[in-house]
Amino acid sequence: MTDIELEEMLQADGWPLERLDENTWRSGFQHGGGDKVRFFVRLTKNWLYLTIIPFVTVPEDPAIELALFRRLLVLNREITLAKLALDRADVVLTVELATEKLAWSQIKDGLDALTFYTAKHQAELAKLTQSTN
Repeated sequence: MTDIELEEMLQADGWPLERLDENTWRSGFQHGGGDKVRFFVRLTKNWLYLTIIPFVTVPEDPAIELALFRRLLVLNREITLAKLALDRADVVLTVELATEKLAWSQIKDGLDALTFYTAKHQAELAKLTQSTN
């Protein structure tokens, strides 16, 4: 898959795109009460990454951080196609798809996973990161 083919497919499916460099785009969607969610699309030789960063921010309180990390581990066991990961002080939600024989239906499944798990888990995780003081 080339960058041009990927861009054409995403645009044809109605995804707003802003190209950031030769391999990276920014897009987004709305969920819940109209909350806007930004995600990035990155195409490399072997992988296509669909990533929401930040999904939530890691709290500074060690007790709250531990509770968040425990919940992330449980969710990573339960969810399919996507995973939650850490990037410095941010939790990211990402889908990684091998580019070899990559079909548009697989990309759509990845985008569906991002939107579904955002709707299902982002508010819960954001609430978990808040101090109880």
